[in-house]
Amino acid sequence: MRSTSALRQHPAYAELHLTVSPAQLSTIKRLGDVALKDPILVTRDGVIIDGYARKAYADSVDIPTLPCVEFDIGEEEALRMVLSRHRRSAGWHDYNRIRMASQLKNVLRIRAHANQQDGGRFKGSSKLTEANVRKEIAATAGVSEGNVTKFDQLHNSDPQVLNALATGEISIHRAWLWRELPAQEQREELRRYRLNKGLKQPVKTHAFRHCARCSNRIVLTLTKLKELLQRTSSMPASDGEKSELIEIRLIEARGKTILLTTELYEALWTVGSANQNADHRYTKAVSQEHDS
Repeated sequence: MRSTSALRQHPAYAELHLTVSPAQLSTIKRLGDVALKDPILVTRDGVIIDGYARKAYADSVDIPTLPCVEFDIGEEEALRMVLSRHRRSAGWHDYNRIRMASQLKNVLRIRAHANQQDGGRFKGSSKLTEANVRKEIAATAGVSEGNVTKFDQLHNSDPQVLNALATGEISIHRAWLWRELPAQEQREELRRYRLNKGLKQPVKTHAFRHCARCSNRIVLTLTKLKELLQRTSSMPASDGEKSELIEIRLIEARGKTILLTTELYEALWTVGSANQNADHRYTKAVSQEHDS
């Protein structure tokens, strides 16, 4: 059992001002004391390896001690374990993981250079050294080398963009695409992204709420779906050009689902019924002609 006041953040975690996400803390709060039965992983010096959310919850409710498992390791190995243990944890975005792993750059550069000298080849090759360092950081952070390369090229990114990266609001790739724009234009791109996302979210929420309430659920095969879509070309023309437009909105969701307005579905149904009646009349006329 260790005193909560004796447990501290890893220096790399503290230096980057990282915090437990509200979602993580909310999950721990729902579990309550049950969550505190699992021991926190720490070094002998009290550096937390795994258990940041539990420590934050214990502090919030004045719990004085927590069960811990101690590892006799240094800060470098502790940092590797921190990143390894949180590889699939919510709130540990690729950007923050690379930021933490990048704290090892100097150590990795010295080690990579020493390995080159021991091998007796490519002495003084800074490009090879940096490639080895980038590969090691990617492996430690659990990300692709491409993302590490893009991370290294974000020096001119606006602070607002970097903050959005740190919170997971935008991806490394999106920030990388904006990197060469002036700071003001980067902020404008971020504003547009937020506006676009904000406009899409109500549509998505409304669509799924409606879907949950909807009792008229239809399951179609791909063949039937193709037939349904082909009916759009047979829909009768309207008086105004605007009334002929069909609006399509994309929503982020799992599975294969199509949401149709009642007006569009009834119009397609009418077209299908009209086509079937026309086919029936044509077949009847042909039969009467053969009979005669």
